[in-house]
Amino acid sequence: MYESEISRRNPGLFIFLIDQSRSMSHKLSGTMRSKAQEAADAVNRQIYELIYRCTKTDGVRDYFHIGIVGYGAAPDLADSLIADETIVPISRLAQNPLRTERRKERAGGSQGVEEGDEFEFPIWFDPVARSNTPMVKALNLVKEWVDDWVAEHKDSYPPVVIHITDGSATDGDPVPVANSIMDISTSDGNVLMWNCHLSESRGVTPLEFPSSEGVLPPQDKFAKELFTMSSTLPKSFVDVAAERSLNVTQNSRAYVFNAGLDELIELLDIGTRAPTENMQ
Repeated sequence: MYESEISRRNPGLFIFLIDQSRSMSHKLSGTMRSKAQEAADAVNRQIYELIYRCTKTDGVRDYFHIGIVGYGAAPDLADSLIADETIVPISRLAQNPLRTERRKERAGGSQGVEEGDEFEFPIWFDPVARSNTPMVKALNLVKEWVDDWVAEHKDSYPPVVIHITDGSATDGDPVPVANSIMDISTSDGNVLMWNCHLSESRGVTPLEFPSSEGVLPPQDKFAKELFTMSSTLPKSFVDVAAERSLNVTQNSRAYVFNAGLDELIELLDIGTRAPTENMQ
């Protein structure tokens, strides 16, 4: 499974789910910037990379549809971060960023030092870190979007949901609704749910794509929840991760525990890389 051809007639779907709760204002481990800033930059860069992969001589082809959900910008709020839209063809994002900024190529890795050549960096949403963590509400919104999309794309490559968070839900248990999302399927397989658990703790080794919750800290209930909420990696994703010398198995989950900036970027890239290899 996960072999369906991705084309303009048979597109794929990525949904980025972003925690915007107040704890995202804390600095990401190993950087001088907040988790909200690094997450927003990483997702904006990944959208730009997807647009680049979809760009041909005749323009940006709609191989993918994109949705972006944020939650926690206000109490109990979960909503689309694309103005007046839910899921849109990728060409529409290419044509309508919020703005572009002049940036310099980043050097210094996790320290966030910027130097080198300047380039135009498109922004589709800004970093926010304000309120509580209505994760269950956000997941229910994602489920509604995925249900509607799959009903119209029954033979497409299964949707990929990439969730970036640093804290536990404040509105109930997120596991049942996450499981219900992963139970949705096209003829090519079930929806894939990825989770990136951001860290603010120095000296804690990130754990990428674990195959058992037994390797997680026994006292960390939230880590176990996110592990449970993460899909088992299909072979195509395992192959991409293995090419990068990551320790992955056929039981590895699409989850990174205590992620820093490098792990966040790697999860986003692996999570979007395998489907683009099916583009025709």
